[in-house]
Parts: sequence; structure tokens; C-alpha cells
Amino acid sequence: MKQNIFSKSASKGIFRDEKVLYPEFVPERLPFRDHQIDSLVHAIKPSSEGRKPLNVFVTGLPGTGKTVTVKFVLNELESFTDRVKAVYLNCWQYTSRNAILAELNNFLGEVIPRRGIATDEMYNRFVQAMRKSHFTPLLVLDEFDQLMKTDDGSKVLYDLLRVSELQKNFLGLVLISNDESIIARLDARVRSSLASEQIHFMQYDPRELKEILKLRCQYAFNADVLEPEVVNVAAAHAAKLGGDARIAIESLLKAGRLAEKESSKKVSVKHLQEAFKIADDAILKKGLKALNEDEKKLLKLVAKNKQSDSGKLYREFLKLNPKSPSARSYRVFIANLQKLGLIECKALELSQGRSRLINLKIPEAFLEEI
Repeated sequence: MKQNIFSKSASKGIFRDEKVLYPEFVPERLPFRDHQIDSLVHAIKPSSEGRKPLNVFVTGLPGTGKTVTVKFVLNELESFTDRVKAVYLNCWQYTSRNAILAELNNFLGEVIPRRGIATDEMYNRFVQAMRKSHFTPLLVLDEFDQLMKTDDGSKVLYDLLRVSELQKNFLGLVLISNDESIIARLDARVRSSLASEQIHFMQYDPRELKEILKLRCQYAFNADVLEPEVVNVAAAHAAKLGGDARIAIESLLKAGRLAEKESSKKVSVKHLQEAFKIADDAILKKGLKALNEDEKKLLKLVAKNKQSDSGKLYREFLKLNPKSPSARSYRVFIANLQKLGLIECKALELSQGRSRLINLKIPEAFLEEI
């Protein structure tokens, strides 16, 4: 009898419960984030008592636990009260004012399509739905900086902040972003109305990363499956990336899958290093896709002008760009490219003063992504 192809399977016994390593998994305990949890509870709790919650701006580098901490607090809130209900939207998926208002209407029971209705009409329906609501909606906008790359970012925030003025019910906002300066770039009217509580997530240090990974591995893998140095190497790699626990956790999942594919009884450092390469490439491609048009032009210019100083690069950038961006905007673009690990900047001494030498940090082949 022919053997089914799915019966030729990978090594058994690698994973105890691999869901513990999934990006969407929310643990029952979050080590080293007590202060941030307490701050979130302080901001949100008034809504459970019929009072106005504080708007919250959550910031920190990638992989420092921002999203998982917010979701952890929301899970606790849901079991504590039914007077507040949260809706979580990731701005990589919800990229426009129209899409966000449509989802909020659906959340409040005002079912409408995302297309075919004018945005102003959608907003009016949202205000009406808020008036009829018997609970306080709490809106979480994750990766909020993606929404701010469009004109809709300030507009939708203005809509959401104004809604409490038009009816008696409150709306809570939690904005999550890697970019700490994004609030300063908001429209002045929005910025003054937002009055947000800022909660910063510091990067994990190597000791904390090791403890977090040990805890995840304890539940994710069967006993004695990991080679002794795997957790230490994963923690060291994450520390090198600025304390990014998420990358380390995803890499451990990939390493386990690679061990299964090879029918190995152990997850080795070799499996982990191969997983790092896959994960790092995926993050790089995601970062490239997130760039705005000005940042894409600038990155291509950096690739073309090898080892160019910042002033010369800016003059070249102005020739390419009919909008003539200000020197301040140019510095913001450079800072974002550097933060994403796409370029490197080194101090440069010139006869006229100081500048920076700017180089491409990624293989040019990756520029095909943009």
C-alpha cells in the first residue's frame, strides 16, 4: 500500500507546545515589564468606572514587548469588567482613515462595508454608534507610524479625539510606535487634544533576554531538546539587535522547525544561526516596504553615491526631489534609514567643519524590494 507523503514526517518530540513561540502568543507572565503594566492600568482603569481614560502613547525599539504588554493588559481588562471593550488594529493592515472608521463602526455594531460610503458619512455613523454604545471603546493602533506616512494619520486622530466632544460616551486611545518622535510631528490641533500618557519600553539587557527565552523554551520545547548554548546564543543575537526579544523568539521557532525538517533529535546552534539569517532577511524586507517615497529615493542615492558625506548627499537629493525637502526633513529620513539598519553613518571631519559619512549597510540586491 502506498505510503501517504504526509506520514513521512519530521522528527517527533522537538516541540512541547510551539504556540508559545508564535508572534501573537500572550504569556500569562511578562517578566521585567511591571512598571509599564502598572502605567497602562493607571491610564485605562478610569474607563472601567465610567470615567474618561487617559490616552496612551507606547514607544520603544522593536522587540521590547510593547504589543504583547498591551495585549496582556487588555486580556486582564476583559476579565475584570464588561464596561470597556478593546479593539486592536495594526496600521500595516488598516492604512487609511476610511478603513479605521469602517472597522470601528463594525465593532460598535454599525455594520458597513469598507468601500462605497463617503468617509464623512462613515464618521457620522460612528458618532451615532458611540451615542448608543453601552460600553467605553478602547482603540489600540499598533505600528501607528505606518498610518502617519499618509495624510490620513492626523485626520483620523482628529476624528477620534473630537468624538467625545460630540456625545457623552468616552473613547480611549492607545498608540504604539517604534518612533518616539512621532507625537512631535502631529498636527498642532491634534497634539494639544491628545494629551497622552507616554510609556517607554527600554530595551532588554542580555540577562533579561536570557531569562525571557529560558521561560519561553521551558514551555515550547521538550526536555533536553535544546543544545546547551542555544538560549545563550539567541539572547546574545537579540542583544546585538538592540534587545529585540521578538527576533530571538521567532528564531527559536524557526530553528525547531529546521531541526524537525532534518529529523534531528536536537535543536543545535547551527539550526539557530540558519534561523537568524531567515529572520534578519524578513525584517529587512519589511523595513524596505515600510519606507515612504522620499526615503526610497534617498536610499537609492546612498547606494549610487558610495561613501558620500551628508552635505553632498543632501544636495544630490534636492536635485532629485521637486518638493525640495527641508534640511530637517532630510535629517529625519536619514535617522529612519539608520534606525532600520539600512545605512550607517560615521562622523567625518572636514576643513569647513564636521559632517557624516553615509554608507549603504545592506546588499544592493535587496534594493530590488523597493
